Amino acid sequence: MERAFALANHWHAGDVRKGTQIPYISHLMAVSALVLEYGGDETQASAALLHDVIEDTDCTLDEIIELVGNEVAQIVWECTHVEFPDITEKEAKTVAKKKFYLERLLSPDRLAAANLVALCDKTHNIECTVRDWQISGQDKSMFNKFNGGYEIQKNWYTSLADAFDKLDVPANLRTRFRTAVTTVFGT
Repeated sequence: MERAFALANHWHAGDVRKGTQIPYISHLMAVSALVLEYGGDETQASAALLHDVIEDTDCTLDEIIELVGNEVAQIVWECTHVEFPDITEKEAKTVAKKKFYLERLLSPDRLAAANLVALCDKTHNIECTVRDWQISGQDKSMFNKFNGGYEIQKNWYTSLADAFDKLDVPANLRTRFRTAVTTVFGT
């Protein structure tokens, strides 16, 4: 985990959470902590520290394999949102990425160890969204900071909750996730 933290800290140095001054590493640490709290192992916790490094930085899968190992790299890859360079319209690109992520999440070929990491990531994200939703006075314009507005985010999180219900992940964490989704989107 030390090597994973060092790599995450290196690649995300200076990054902040969208619309905040909160260092991005805090999200990675929170996701890693959730993985451990919900029964994950050190490999999954290490992958949690690195789950955004491929999509958000210039770090490569090969670098992760070399520095942290193949098992961690496989989980990171399973949790990475794939880019669609041929789609140029921002909203269409966002929808395509989310659709593909959901399809991969439910794929029978998916690495099962990645599911807990994915759920912990999305749980931390939606719980931060709940906080921001309450601070904003439930103003839908707060979703403008994301690559999709309120309706796209609502569809995304509702679809994720339905997908996680089909996976072998801790039931109490699935409930925690769905409760946060309902708090913001009412579904």
